[in-house]
Amino acid sequence: MGNITEPVNLLLMVAGVAGGILVGALPGLTGTMAIALLVPFTYGLSPEGALIMLGGVYVGSMYGGSIAAILINTPGAPASIATTLDGYPMAQKGQAEEALAAAATSSGIGGMVGTLILLLFSPLLAALSLKFGPPEFFWLGIMGLTIIAGLSAKSLAKGVVGGLFGVLLSTIGLSPSTGVSRLTFGVSDLLGGVEIIVALIGLFCIPQIMAMAESAGSGGSLASFTPSRGRSYKTMLRVFRRWGNLLRSSIIGVIVGIIPGAGGNVAGLLSYQEAMRAASNKEEFGHGAIDGVIASETANNAEVEGSLIPLLTLGIPGAPQAAVLFGALLLQGLRPGPELFTGYGATITYTFIISLFLANITMFVLGFFGSRYYARALNLPLHLLMPVVLSLSVVGSFAGRNSILDVFIMLLLGLLAYAGTKVAISPAPIALGVILGPIIEQGLVESMMLSRATGSLFELFFTRPISLVLIFLTVVSAGWPFFMSHREKKKLLSQGKDLTATARPIPAPRKAPPAGAQSEWVSNLWIAALGLLVAVITLVKLQGLDLQTAILPRVCAVLLVVFALGLLVNGIRLWLAGRVARPEGVPEMRKIHVIGVITLAFGNVLLMPVIGYFTTTFVVFVLVALLLVPKEKMRRQAPMIVVMALAICIAFYLIFQQVFNVPFPEGLFL
Repeated sequence: MGNITEPVNLLLMVAGVAGGILVGALPGLTGTMAIALLVPFTYGLSPEGALIMLGGVYVGSMYGGSIAAILINTPGAPASIATTLDGYPMAQKGQAEEALAAAATSSGIGGMVGTLILLLFSPLLAALSLKFGPPEFFWLGIMGLTIIAGLSAKSLAKGVVGGLFGVLLSTIGLSPSTGVSRLTFGVSDLLGGVEIIVALIGLFCIPQIMAMAESAGSGGSLASFTPSRGRSYKTMLRVFRRWGNLLRSSIIGVIVGIIPGAGGNVAGLLSYQEAMRAASNKEEFGHGAIDGVIASETANNAEVEGSLIPLLTLGIPGAPQAAVLFGALLLQGLRPGPELFTGYGATITYTFIISLFLANITMFVLGFFGSRYYARALNLPLHLLMPVVLSLSVVGSFAGRNSILDVFIMLLLGLLAYAGTKVAISPAPIALGVILGPIIEQGLVESMMLSRATGSLFELFFTRPISLVLIFLTVVSAGWPFFMSHREKKKLLSQGKDLTATARPIPAPRKAPPAGAQSEWVSNLWIAALGLLVAVITLVKLQGLDLQTAILPRVCAVLLVVFALGLLVNGIRLWLAGRVARPEGVPEMRKIHVIGVITLAFGNVLLMPVIGYFTTTFVVFVLVALLLVPKEKMRRQAPMIVVMALAICIAFYLIFQQVFNVPFPEGLFL
């Protein structure tokens, strides 16, 4: 304990947590990247100091992702996907400070509970991680996909189509089992597949940018925020009263963390689903329910300590960040395994574990007391906020593999997601498919290979104890929405209400939907057409490939055909019934803003290799801001726009290039 309280170690811990929060809050920069870049700098530190600092970065980055998720509907880290579902709606309702305070409080609690479990039950729980083989990973991924039922309250079929499209995206590139390329269309840069962080930035960030473009011109901001004394403290008390949600989410986070490769994104989504299932106010989820934020942030922060259990006890990393910490341990001359707890490294190990308590407390203090200051970003005018978010999206998608193609993929997926929002397809099911696709494929293909030795694929999938538990949970998770719907109908019948009148309300007089919205039959036909097109192209491109390489994308394509045909039939039925009207057109100014932003975004990609990243960012920032600023304010705001564009370029240069050593594209001008 004395090593922890040394001033140098405390300073390293605070710096690590603060830096982790900054990294997590910036879309595209991940905790894995930050830890990997800092590992060489720890060579001159003591083993305790090095692990304390890197642990602080891990803890801080996991919470930091919630800041961007709540304020701009973009998960700063993959683990914050579930936080966007209710965190951003809370911000839209003027409750950004409450959402951020709830995230900080629940993150701190989840982290401390996870640390306590790590300290007391590491050897016991480490044995559980060894029992997860390919069949268990397959069923874990399938169980995760059932969350789509909860995320697609408006239309389960549309949610499934989105999820299948996400899984197909995850299969682009080299097959992990055979090394054969698939769905790359001859583009060599696609052999590495679609990066998860690139897909997440596109799916969540670009639709938000387009929404800002639609709303710009009035001179307003993303959402109104007015600081008020005592709001954070009241929120903290509300979080404490959700002890059931906190405990359940912490346990889910630790268990998922123990499973190698699952990660905080799976933990957050599973915890969110269980919180929604247990809540009495299910209709509020997705519209600003604080329980959704609590569940997600508690679970993904408890997952941090869960992922360290197999790392420290068995030398098996439970998450990408833990894998980098594995390298840091080796660099310090420490071999992960049982000897860390019994040999010469025991003092260092327990010092590191106990430091995680202090790191979570530090993270809570910085997040809780900074919530009202983070929330002030919402008051920034849209014509200034939007180019900042666009610039972050570009640099975040480029930073992972230093590839211009990744930026193009991010923009393309973003525009597809933006179009999806117009036809009632949420980006969340697509993101879920992208994340769970590799887990499902790895489990399926490796199980097929194991079955050659055991002689029975059925026995491998349906007789192992953990697989049976996961199958049971999958059935319960998939059937729960239908059970609740059936129970609601029985409740209405018992009250003597007319069920048909409730289930089939009398249509209102024919009128056009709100501007920019698509009527149901039009959206069904569009989704069906695009789904069939994607499925046919996929099946054609998979011809001639072996079974192991093509099985998952082929199954997804066939299922996509089935659900697309169902939407097609439903759309034709609604059109013939004449129950909905055609939508009105989008106002001309909104069209100009959206088309202008799309043009400048793709121009950004094309110009970067020619005139360099920073010159392009400055020019595009100024042009986007001038496009969106109200005409009557243009002359007055022009100097501010130029100054802010210059400040953003300098900040990006210092943070991304000097600190994180991201090699930006260079052109004729740097």
